[in-house]
Amino acid sequence: MSIRKRLFISNTVMVVMPVIILIVLVFLVGVIFSDYRGFNDFHNGWQDGSQETDELDDQLFDQLIKTTSIDQEKLFDDQYLRSIEQQINIENGGIIIRKEEKLLYASDRIDSLSSKDLPPFGNEGYDPVAWFGQNQYSVKQHDFYFRDGSVGSIFLLNEAGSFIQFARSFFPLLFIGLLLILVLTNVLLSYLMSKSILKPVDKLSDAAAKISEGNLDFTIHASGKDELSRLVNSFDDMRARLKTSLELREQYEMNRKELIANISHDLKTPITSIRGYVEGIKDGVANTVEKYDRYLNTIQAKAQHMDHMIDELFLYSKLDLKRVPFHFEEVDIKAFLEDYLDELQLELSEQNVELTLKIQSINAVALIDRDKLIRVMNNIIYNSVKYADKSKCLINIDLKDSENMVEVVISDNGPGIPLEEISTIFNRFYRGDPSRNTNTGGSGLGLAIAAQIIDAHGGSIWAESTQGEGLTIHFTLNKREDEGDEHEQNPDH
Repeated sequence: MSIRKRLFISNTVMVVMPVIILIVLVFLVGVIFSDYRGFNDFHNGWQDGSQETDELDDQLFDQLIKTTSIDQEKLFDDQYLRSIEQQINIENGGIIIRKEEKLLYASDRIDSLSSKDLPPFGNEGYDPVAWFGQNQYSVKQHDFYFRDGSVGSIFLLNEAGSFIQFARSFFPLLFIGLLLILVLTNVLLSYLMSKSILKPVDKLSDAAAKISEGNLDFTIHASGKDELSRLVNSFDDMRARLKTSLELREQYEMNRKELIANISHDLKTPITSIRGYVEGIKDGVANTVEKYDRYLNTIQAKAQHMDHMIDELFLYSKLDLKRVPFHFEEVDIKAFLEDYLDELQLELSEQNVELTLKIQSINAVALIDRDKLIRVMNNIIYNSVKYADKSKCLINIDLKDSENMVEVVISDNGPGIPLEEISTIFNRFYRGDPSRNTNTGGSGLGLAIAAQIIDAHGGSIWAESTQGEGLTIHFTLNKREDEGDEHEQNPDH
């Protein structure tokens, strides 16, 4: 859920929840005080001012009305009036008998009222609810005449002020409850909202602090689907990429240092030899024509070796930086290999090297750069010749059809490579000679250059070897785009 939706829901709940809780609270308080007589009496009087409190009160009030007509002397009898009062179901009120402006009788609970507080004569039935002083009463009034002609009134009062007292205690409670509900609801929702927002923010803050200290070995994750959770996960992706980038940069730096060290080592050896022979000539050590010629030939060979190694290094660097142009063309790979091996056989026949070509019944057209692929073949084959340890060097070239690729397999009968080194032979400056001497005449870049060229062709290159049983190198080349379809439709072509 997005933060916008959560904020909207939170604000809505902040308004709706207190209202709901307030309604429930009012209901519960109403249930608790449902037997509170003052409330009920006021409610009943307010709904219908002429409605009698109950049947008994109605009968007793009627009895007093009859007394005013039949036996008015009882209106002066306090004992009689108290007996009537005790039967009336009124807790906060009572009876008042008034003659003219004088109160003949007033119940103890309302004896603080004066004649001036009471409704005037002739007001019978008009004010079912009235304020007397500071209190509110439900009023039943009956006006009559005494035998001497003076006016009189009977009042049955029930103090509605009980409701006021109830309200005075209830409404502050209700207000405080509402205030507490608002505060608690806002605090709770604010806490939940701030937690959902600040938790990912804290994660980001901690992660940023770790990164500023150079620590990238950690992960952060947020399981939500809101904007901050996506930000946390994106931040972690950025951290992972940054870590990979730094590791790659460190690897490049290590490779650069290794490259400089290897170049320094491989150039230092022939330069040292050249200096030694030059000093020998200067010091007169080459005191015969034969020795002098031998020194010059050695200097020339060392210089050629250095020139070759620099060319190889320059080519490898350009390949590594993707700055070597390739000119791909559709070539019949079978005819290409046959022509190439015919020319190479003449050159290697004097070195006791035998080349054989095995080709499946295929006629595949591959996309290659002729010159670059010749460089690959030369590097692999001459590497086998260079390390040959048999009286006769046997090199087999197989051409295989592999769906949308053409696979070339070159194997020899040389000493092979230990299994633990098989994955490193395409690294730059790798040599099978642990001492890294240059007696074999190699630069250590031949197979690395071959791997770069095959990679630029979109193919793969790998090696297989068993020490003492020779080395086999495989590489693949892409066929022409429609070649794979033709192969599927005409497998015997």
